[in-house]
Amino acid sequence: MIKLMSSKVACFLCKDEERKDNYELYEYAVYIILSSVFHIATIIVLGLCFNLLVESLVLYFSYIAIRKFAGGYHAKTPARCYLCSLLISIIILSAIKLFCCTNIYILTLLIVIEILCVILISRIAPLDSDNNPLNSKEKKYYRKVSRVISTALLCISIITIRLNYIKVGVSIMLGIFMSAGVLLARYVQNVINRY
Repeated sequence: MIKLMSSKVACFLCKDEERKDNYELYEYAVYIILSSVFHIATIIVLGLCFNLLVESLVLYFSYIAIRKFAGGYHAKTPARCYLCSLLISIIILSAIKLFCCTNIYILTLLIVIEILCVILISRIAPLDSDNNPLNSKEKKYYRKVSRVISTALLCISIITIRLNYIKVGVSIMLGIFMSAGVLLARYVQNVINRY
């Protein structure tokens, strides 16, 4: 559906003779914009359904901030990507809704896991994909940025928990967990593909 809409918008934008050479570029740009809007709209709807709008947005943007620079596993089709993202978001929002508590031992355990995830991200990021190979200069830059973002989010999550905004802090943590999870999945996939 998004592909069809992207094609129609690109056709409209390329009506002029001088723009016809840019059709594929316009189609891709519109596709990326529409996909992003669709994902954000889904996150907003899920947040409203779970009565966790702020937490769902914090989770999504924490995850995307790291993923943009760290990379990670990619589903084979956009539909699979969307369905996996939807399922994971539902599971995580359910966990926030049902299990978010003020137990100091559980929060301490989550912080320890979060620190381990940040170390993992720092060690193996970035991982490029077949569609987006990175040169050595880009890898060095993306590694620095992913380390800074994941470390900053770690600090922000701890601060928000200390300020008693526990659900927001846990949402940031879970965004880091998701980023580390897709990064680790891509790393394992790369190892398997080598053999």
